[in-house]
Amino acid sequence: MQILEKDYQVNSVRKAIDAGVNSIIALPTGGGKSICILKLCQAMPDKKVVVSLRNAALVPQLLHTLTVNGLSVSVVKSGYKYVAGGDVTLVMEQSFGRRKHLNIQCDVLLRDEYHVGCMGGVYIAMREELSPELVIGLTATPIDRLGVYIDQSMELIEETTTKLLIESGELAKPVYKVPRLSQEIDYSAVKMYRGDFSVSGLDLILLEHCSLVAQQTVDNALSKGRKVMLFANSINHVEALSEAFHLLGIKHERVHSKRSIDDNDESIRRYKSNEVRLIINMSMLTIGFDDPTTDCVVLARPTKILRLYLQIIGRCLRASKGKKDALILDLAQCISTHGFAEDYRDFTRKTAKSAAIMSERLSVTNIGQFVDGEFGYSESIERKVIKKKPTVRRIKSRPKPVSSKRVVEKASSKRDEALLRLNPKMEKLVSTIELVNAVYEQQNESYKMLDEAAMVKLVALMGFAYSDSLADNCTNLVEGLHEQNKSIGGLLQRVSTLITAIAKKELVG
Repeated sequence: MQILEKDYQVNSVRKAIDAGVNSIIALPTGGGKSICILKLCQAMPDKKVVVSLRNAALVPQLLHTLTVNGLSVSVVKSGYKYVAGGDVTLVMEQSFGRRKHLNIQCDVLLRDEYHVGCMGGVYIAMREELSPELVIGLTATPIDRLGVYIDQSMELIEETTTKLLIESGELAKPVYKVPRLSQEIDYSAVKMYRGDFSVSGLDLILLEHCSLVAQQTVDNALSKGRKVMLFANSINHVEALSEAFHLLGIKHERVHSKRSIDDNDESIRRYKSNEVRLIINMSMLTIGFDDPTTDCVVLARPTKILRLYLQIIGRCLRASKGKKDALILDLAQCISTHGFAEDYRDFTRKTAKSAAIMSERLSVTNIGQFVDGEFGYSESIERKVIKKKPTVRRIKSRPKPVSSKRVVEKASSKRDEALLRLNPKMEKLVSTIELVNAVYEQQNESYKMLDEAAMVKLVALMGFAYSDSLADNCTNLVEGLHEQNKSIGGLLQRVSTLITAIAKKELVG
């Protein structure tokens, strides 16, 4: 079977091999990690390659991909007979400890879903036992629960983004809906645990709103023919939601750890075969679940974990024949916390405090104007790159400009529109400032914030004296002040002084 690999997949594989050091290939959900694994194996025919997997459902899928492309494969997993000597060895990580006696040879270790358990004892013990020369991880989210880059010892390789794959048609175009009632639920009193809301604390609120979630899911998705994955908070929440859908007469399936493996497998089979169009789960289908016909995810629980949010919304973004778009129905204020699928995210943040700046909340600061209606990324306040206009030759004689209220208002309106068309460097700066403001506001330290008027003046000022390095330096300055818990209120004056100094230097020159 001929695999039609994409440029970003080829480039990712080449860079990982050429780097000569341990690395992580970051590919958005649906970006083709299996193809990258195949190409990595094919590119190193003289190496003993071991592929470590944590999701049992991926074993037959990857086994098929490798064997139909001419590679012999040994499998280390219960239910499979191990035959040594394959070009590639697939290993279920959880099963490895019981099979050390197999003495598996490993020059290169490939690990799928690298963000899961990469600092855990099971993986570390397996890695020490195999002693590979090279480790290459693959994941859509190379960050930990706090948003920090998952393994500073490994080089990050990122050849594409979710936005680029959506624009090229490789992923389905997301549409978003934020019902007003769901935005009015107050989660402020819920305690935090390991960087996220307490499960038991959330249940006290969410279990009271199951009928609302069920009705919103029916009205906005199921009644329109969509195929829905709903993500709940706990097993109790899954069961309560199941009862709410049952009362509405909606056929559905549910999956959680207190059900038997056979029952869960049968529920997944019925969903994938379209016997039902709704499946409710807590976290079992967050990673590695592949059903391209799913065209809606329902966020029925809030989360502070960016990684979890990205994995969830990725479940509906895979492209499929006849699939027009993918609805992300937010019933738990997740979009206003983490932004859109298309937002650019810098995965290289090294500290938890700076990682808070990573979430691209800039594009959803005006989320209120979209409440109760479907909208897309382009309809949000997306910033676009300002194209430089060609130089216009001045006319020797021009009529004297006449000021009027209408002209002034028109000019003001155009300035407002111009501020929305920022280039990526400026967008990152503005996003960083807004997020730092949000942190200080939550800490009741509003005196450290940069107010809205100063923000507008700053953007306008930098628009006249723009350079990428200036924007980068300003962004670094804001992050540095935030790291030291210092005020960013004087930023406008500092930038103004800097630009004045630069202008004077250029005039003298």
